[in-house]
This record gives sequence, C-alpha cells and structure tokens, in this order.
Amino acid sequence: MYTATLPARSVPFPQPVSTAVVVIAFALGGTGSVFALSHANEWRKMLDARVPYFDVQTADANAARPDIRSAAEHLANIRQVLNPAIADLATALGVSRQAIYKWIGGESTPEDDKLARIRSLSLAADAFQKAGVTRASSLLKMKAFEGHSLLDLVAAGQLLLEHTQTLIAEAKAMDAAYSRSGLAKSKAMASDDWRAELSIPGSSE
Repeated sequence: MYTATLPARSVPFPQPVSTAVVVIAFALGGTGSVFALSHANEWRKMLDARVPYFDVQTADANAARPDIRSAAEHLANIRQVLNPAIADLATALGVSRQAIYKWIGGESTPEDDKLARIRSLSLAADAFQKAGVTRASSLLKMKAFEGHSLLDLVAAGQLLLEHTQTLIAEAKAMDAAYSRSGLAKSKAMASDDWRAELSIPGSSE
C-alpha cells in the first residue's frame, strides 16, 4: 500500500493566540532591554502590571531598627549613662549583686522578665544621652511619680518612655532656672553656708 508523504505545512496561530504567547514570553523572560534609572518614570508604567514597584525615593530611611543589644551591652549602657550603684540595680531587678556581675561579664543571661526591665532602663539611658542630660544619675532616685522613682518603676516593670521624658523636661527646666539665676557666672567659691541654721529666717540663733 502506497502512502503519499505530504509536505509539512506551518499552521498559523490565530491572532489572539499569537499575541498571548508573545505577552507571556515577555512577562517570563523579559525583553532583553536595559532601562536606565534616570528614566524610571517612563518605564514604571510598563512594570506596574507585572511586578510590584519599589520606590527608593519614598522609602523610609529613618525606620526604627530593632534593638539587638545583649544584656551585657544594655547594662554597660546603663552604667555609663546613669551610673547606678550595683546594689540599687540589683534591688530594682530583684536579684543579687553577683547575678548583676555575671550578666555584665557575659557569664550568664537574665530571664526574659529581667531582660525586659534592663532594656527599659537602657532605653531611658539612651533618651537621657540623646537629650544631653549630663546628670541623669541624680534623677534615678527622684520620687517624681507619685512617690516612685525610675528605679521603683523598673522594679515594678512599669517604666515607660513617658516617665523618662518627664524627667528630661524637669532637668532642662532646672538647668534653665540655674542659668537665669546667674549662679553659673558667679566667681565666688561654692559653699554650703546657705544650709546653716543662721540662714533660716525665724531660727532660734
């Protein structure tokens, strides 16, 4: 039986099918072209339909970064800025002084609740330093919050940034009052004579 071999013919795709093939090929493989960033506004519309567009000009460059400092680093920050006594720090954290020294030396790590308290005090130290408060250590025990100090709030796990900002504002107000008083420009030697009983009106002397 003789079978005739017919020449192969290319069957053209219908126009809609060929267009779809071309679009898919471009979407998957690209066009092979190179687009300069200086013409971003021109080719942005071409990409919007296919890929998410990230505008580097509107990206938040000041986004807060996660605090990845270790417990030892937080404690070093606290000691440098606030300079608390180790005994006071141990009392606020509810541990022994030996535990504090071990954390400082990296020999052990605090439990999560203790680390949260350390971190809150370290953030307070950051705020004092950023505000330029040079005598932050003298504010640690100030009973400015209904009879409670910053260390008391740390012990209760209730220290917030708002508490620190209150003390920063108070410190700046006291510095401004000191400057207005003229005492900073006085050439007289510092003295505690004003504390004497004779300086108190109505005293018996």
